[in-house]
Amino acid sequence: MRLMFAACAAALAASPALADYWSYKDWHVATEPHETEQDSYLTCRAWTGGDGDPLLALEVFSGDAGPPARYPMAKVQEYAPRHYPTLMQQGGTVDFIFDFDRTFSFAAGINSWISEEGLAEAESALRFQDHLPMLQAMKQGRWVEIWAGTDMFYEASLSGFTAAYGKMMDECGFDLALPAG
Repeated sequence: MRLMFAACAAALAASPALADYWSYKDWHVATEPHETEQDSYLTCRAWTGGDGDPLLALEVFSGDAGPPARYPMAKVQEYAPRHYPTLMQQGGTVDFIFDFDRTFSFAAGINSWISEEGLAEAESALRFQDHLPMLQAMKQGRWVEIWAGTDMFYEASLSGFTAAYGKMMDECGFDLALPAG
């Protein structure tokens, strides 16, 4: 997983299309411009983790509908080393459990696949109605545990999340504020 994160970080740093990169405590934000004959837009990403750990990430596109009609989906992304499976398996669920209330959690389905490079990858998929409440919980919390079945496989820091979310949304031209939960 360290190799995958290092490769992604090197690609981001070396990419001539990368516009900007920021860090806010444990969170990072990057924007990437896209130009086509018909359109020009930005992809804006915020994430924590990597360097061998899964990523807890958000992504928006400047051409999409944004808040309050549609909020970005928080998802956990896992990249396994070559010849190893991901901990998140197709058809399973992950649970996001927050520090401020251990009874408050979200469940998300898992999609997993083998990449073109032959590496196992997986990501979670929250239900649409959980997007905004998940973001509000992330704003309120200090950390979130991510469980696959009975195994906690990642504890994501939320230190810097609110600033990273605001920067990501601002860069893609959306309202910065998350409504109170």
